[in-house]
Amino acid sequence: MSRPLIIVSTIVGIVVICVAALMALLDNPSAYKQRISAAVQDQTGYGLVINGDIQWRYFPPIAIALTDIDITTPKSTAPLASLKSANVDLKLIPLIFGGSVEVSRVSVDGLTVNAEVDARGTGNWEVSTAESTSTDSTNETNETEAGDSLSVDIGGIDITNATVNYLDKATNSHIVLTVSQFRTGPLGTGITTNIIGDLDFADKTSTLTATISLAGKAAINESLEEFTLENFVVTSTVNQPDTAPLATTLKLNGKVNTRTGIAKLNNSELALADLKLAFGIEATDIFGTTAITGNISAPTFNAKQLLAALDAPMETENPDALTQVSLDADIKGNLDHLKLTNLNLNLDQSKLNGVVTLILTAKTGIDFNLSIDKIIASDYLEPAGDSGSDSASNANTNATTTTTEGDSEVIPVSTLQDIDLNGTFTINNLQYDTWDATDFKLKVNNLGQQFSITAKADAYNGSMTFQIASNYAGKTASTTSTFTSTGIDITKALEFDAITGTLELNANHTFKGHMMSDLVSSLNGRSTFNIADGTLDVSPIKKIAAIVDSLQGKESGIAEWPDMLPFSFLKGDHNFNAGIIENQTLTASIENMRIGGNGGIDYFANTLIYDLEATLLETGGQFKVNTKLTGVRFPLHCEGSLDAEVMELCLPDRSAITNLIKDLAAQEIKRQGTDAIKKKLEEQIPDELKDKAKDLLKGFFN
Repeated sequence: MSRPLIIVSTIVGIVVICVAALMALLDNPSAYKQRISAAVQDQTGYGLVINGDIQWRYFPPIAIALTDIDITTPKSTAPLASLKSANVDLKLIPLIFGGSVEVSRVSVDGLTVNAEVDARGTGNWEVSTAESTSTDSTNETNETEAGDSLSVDIGGIDITNATVNYLDKATNSHIVLTVSQFRTGPLGTGITTNIIGDLDFADKTSTLTATISLAGKAAINESLEEFTLENFVVTSTVNQPDTAPLATTLKLNGKVNTRTGIAKLNNSELALADLKLAFGIEATDIFGTTAITGNISAPTFNAKQLLAALDAPMETENPDALTQVSLDADIKGNLDHLKLTNLNLNLDQSKLNGVVTLILTAKTGIDFNLSIDKIIASDYLEPAGDSGSDSASNANTNATTTTTEGDSEVIPVSTLQDIDLNGTFTINNLQYDTWDATDFKLKVNNLGQQFSITAKADAYNGSMTFQIASNYAGKTASTTSTFTSTGIDITKALEFDAITGTLELNANHTFKGHMMSDLVSSLNGRSTFNIADGTLDVSPIKKIAAIVDSLQGKESGIAEWPDMLPFSFLKGDHNFNAGIIENQTLTASIENMRIGGNGGIDYFANTLIYDLEATLLETGGQFKVNTKLTGVRFPLHCEGSLDAEVMELCLPDRSAITNLIKDLAAQEIKRQGTDAIKKKLEEQIPDELKDKAKDLLKGFFN
């Protein structure tokens, strides 16, 4: 026989022998059934029960199929996990020539995992160290050849129709994760593999659901110490009842090293609506006292679109507000205290910078020190509604019949109870509607159920200070407030011309509760004021005087006053007593005039009802009046919308003027009789005593 034929026949003989040996091996799969169960028990402590069959597929490729499998723990008879079927594709050449079993691909279908945490916080999947080494494993050593092994080099994994059911009785949470598909490329140490997956997440407690897709690359090094992600993209859509779906995309690049305890994320990004938040973070000592450093940044985005995506749409007085926002900040801290430093936030035309510390312990806290160059705060308010027409229709509503429709929180107790606050906020230039302030400083503190705010600002040629302190530890919140101003140009500040001058104000008030309706019904306190070198619109008083003059046929002199009466001082006080609805009192004096009044404000109807009286004094003042009108009370009635001009609200009280005329007539009759008596008495008094007698008579008749 020729040499070539000998070589060919030899090769054919070897192949025939190998195939025969393989067929003999495949005809006895029960040996692998025992080995697999024993290996799992020995290495993990979990029991592997193959209720179905192990079947071989001979070609192509060589594969082993298992059905009806349960995984159990020593503490429970119920399966921790089960699966309908699993197929393991084997590499033929190593099986024939190498005597080892190398896995080409693993396919799992119908996997169900039932993970449960009991009321004590113990999971049903937990096994002790002793249980992880099977006592029966020694019985299998005789059946296992020393040279037999399962290679960790796996060509890939396919998981379909899997469900993870997680029930935590300790926290009353129930989560279900459904995997429609999860596929990988080759798995092994030092290999970068592709991963794709489609998952469904459901929180049965909150009824939140989400669909999640995975796509990217992952790898683990040969020492099994470093895990890497490359362009790993997680796309999700979250759904909650009565809210719009929320779609996000998270791209991750990074690695975790378990030996060094270092985790890094770089060139990573979160996309949500118009926001693209880029971040890079490094965490050290991840198994101990974790330290975190990094940076976050977002190029210009439309915050209104972001809020709409978060199902919190926001309309603003300025339609362009919140449409040009960008962010950059460094991150430093740990898992309990995370600090944003070098914070730069561009908010439309405003620039904000500073430091924010997030306290992430049992109770959330925020500590901040921020400053902003300039901002028009009113741009970010809700657009003005049609409240003016509503106010007009309610202008004649009695102040004591107020309703609480549209009630709101003055002290947000529920929010304050959940978060600690401590910080300072500075604004170089603050505009609010027509109000303009510089060097605005705000301090906020909320700790131990004590809330306080202190604000200072320079405005309208003067300065203002506001303080509020609230104790909400008890059943009902208790709040005090103070407000002081110095050197304020009152016309610029209040934007009406009825009064001018420089205002000094000191106000102290208290109220109970946390809602606006509580403030309306319980406000108490006093304000004292002094306006220097100004003018007061006295046209309402001139109108009354004109009516009186026409009825009496005499000139009082008041008609000669200017409409804007100049004064060197106007001082007085205002008091709230058990709310703002009624029983307010006002007293003021301006040179030779005294003003008094009482009334109330219906906050919810936006209306005011007030009765005022102006009394002219005999002495002092730049403008004289007929002595017949000194001591006489000139009545005004003020009623209407709080948005109306003061001079439109306050008009002469016709009925009160009628009584005034009667009083003046009675006084005139009395005066004429008194003058006759005084004349007779004076005729009988010696000349040297007349001056002293006049004073005595004057006091007597008064």
